[in-house]
Amino acid sequence: MDGIPRENAAHRRNPPLIDDSLSRGRVDLILTPAEMRRLIAILVMLGLGSSEAVAAPRNSWNKIRYRGGTVHVRVDPWDWNTTLTVRPDSIVLLFSPRTTLKIKPSQVRSISYGEEAHRRVENIVALGVLIGPLALFGLFHVSRDQLAGIVYDTEDGKSGAVLLETPFALTILQALKEVTGKPIEVKP
Repeated sequence: MDGIPRENAAHRRNPPLIDDSLSRGRVDLILTPAEMRRLIAILVMLGLGSSEAVAAPRNSWNKIRYRGGTVHVRVDPWDWNTTLTVRPDSIVLLFSPRTTLKIKPSQVRSISYGEEAHRRVENIVALGVLIGPLALFGLFHVSRDQLAGIVYDTEDGKSGAVLLETPFALTILQALKEVTGKPIEVKP
């Protein structure tokens, strides 16, 4: 045979992967203490710089539900797929791939939160109720949800309004406040 005993042929012992020779000698430090302090200071500075980039304000949100307003769009009451993008030159609401609302910041008349948002959007819709009953979608249900309301002037000079429900309502309203310069109106 090959010189290998039959009982050990299937389970041959390999030499160990790490030898004792590494632990026998003295291991020299790669960095001196001064270099180590300098490296730690650089890593801390990089960490602080990257945290500012992470904490940069958002300008787009997608967990939003359209609760009603003057926009004629058919959405499921359980649909949370509306997307809002706030830029310095435009406010864009994407309800579905085929329905988009673009508002210039100068067209915004007011932004509001909570029950005040509900009341303001309801007033705009009530003024234009002759347009059609679709505008009343979701407005008569009173709740304590986080609502954001945007009242704006359309291109043809009419009033428009949207009522949005989102867990990010205050963050969105703060972004809208910065872009439009309008105060956030809240019922006292």
